[in-house]
Amino acid sequence: MKRKIFFGLFIYFLLLTTFSVSTVEVNAQKKPSGKAKKLAKSGDQYLKQKDYRNAVNKYAEAISDSAFYPDAHFWKGYAHYYLKEYDQAIADLDFASTQGYKPEPDIYKLRWLLHYEKKNYDLALKDVQEALKTEPANNNLNLGLANIYRAQGSCQDALTVYKKFIEVEPNIADVYYYMADCYAKSGDFQSQETAAAEAVKRNTQFAGESNYLLGEALQKNKKYDEAVQAYQQAINIKPDIFEAYVNLSEIFRIQNKYDEAIAVVKKGLRSFPNNGQLHLGLSRYYSLTDRHNEAIAAGGVAINLLSDKSGAYTNLCRAYNDTKQYQQAVLACTEALRINPNDGETNFYIGRAFDLLKKTDVATKHYQKAVAGLIEYTSNNPDYSDGFYLLGNAYYANDQRDKAVEAYNKSLQMSPNFAKARYNLGYIYFLNKDTKSAREQYNELLKIDKDLAEKLKQAIEKK
Repeated sequence: MKRKIFFGLFIYFLLLTTFSVSTVEVNAQKKPSGKAKKLAKSGDQYLKQKDYRNAVNKYAEAISDSAFYPDAHFWKGYAHYYLKEYDQAIADLDFASTQGYKPEPDIYKLRWLLHYEKKNYDLALKDVQEALKTEPANNNLNLGLANIYRAQGSCQDALTVYKKFIEVEPNIADVYYYMADCYAKSGDFQSQETAAAEAVKRNTQFAGESNYLLGEALQKNKKYDEAVQAYQQAINIKPDIFEAYVNLSEIFRIQNKYDEAIAVVKKGLRSFPNNGQLHLGLSRYYSLTDRHNEAIAAGGVAINLLSDKSGAYTNLCRAYNDTKQYQQAVLACTEALRINPNDGETNFYIGRAFDLLKKTDVATKHYQKAVAGLIEYTSNNPDYSDGFYLLGNAYYANDQRDKAVEAYNKSLQMSPNFAKARYNLGYIYFLNKDTKSAREQYNELLKIDKDLAEKLKQAIEKK
């Protein structure tokens, strides 16, 4: 894992300048032997040469000769740090502390880093706070404090310290990434956008993550075209940001750009070939583009990977309906309902299958459950256009046309280019003898999907 910049800052500025390699005795009653001193001096030389293994060995020999040797323990811990032997480093620093190593704050300055590396954030916080008592204006320690707060999930405390840090050090690009991350966790998407953009502008080492956070903020702020660019940058820089593929494909769905959504998911599958969520999304987008056999194939893969998730079976049920394999649809939906009995989408699809199998009474019961389930779903997901589209479908199947119109309009408010929603809305307007409104939907469809617009025209004329 790439090391965060503040570790380098601390080690360079604190350890190499604040600390000086020295083995001065600090206890008048217990002093190391001359042999131990000589061994420790040899350790000092290895340390200066960055030969950390031999430094550890020499300090260990010194300690073996004279057990009470706080300086040797301290510098041995320092060498262990560079060897990434954190447990040994902490043990030596603890020994140095109990033996009265001076200056004691030097122990805190190093030990908090070790605790941070081991994700012992409470201990890291305690040490960095002790170090700050003697150096409250030490900006590097304050940066460490902020990062510990962020790691603990205390984002407001972290942001308070980050803001003070950039007043003094405005050119540390990574700090803007840390701030963007905190704003994201706090739900402040406007500030997230600003901080992430600044991190990208200043060439943070977390360029992939910062572009992702920028894209996420832009998406939340409904700046879709800009969000697309940010997500694409994130993926190009760091292909293993899974959420970037999911979010980018969803933007393309909102924009009625299903081919682009499919391309993004396929690209994601190159990095995450066994991710069931991506295969499920691929199946869904195939259905939306009427590539139903491909939807079935992708849905089968999703089920193999997500056998305990109802959504995989639901999507396959949908694809079977679209290929007129209604008995297969019933089987898939039944499995989904076994896992999630009240799911509105599943109840709609199985209702449709029974309807087309001429089992009207059974279909009606499922349509009623579909309406109830989708009302709950849209209440919990008020910004998801597909939910209202499905609710409109369920209302229509349940012979509640006015409510279907309302649901489709809500879907289109969020996703104006959702062609299937416009088609369904236009058709219901026609059934309700609202020719003007039906014609308006036809005209809008012409701008986004000429084939579907022609289909609506033919349906209206045939009717």
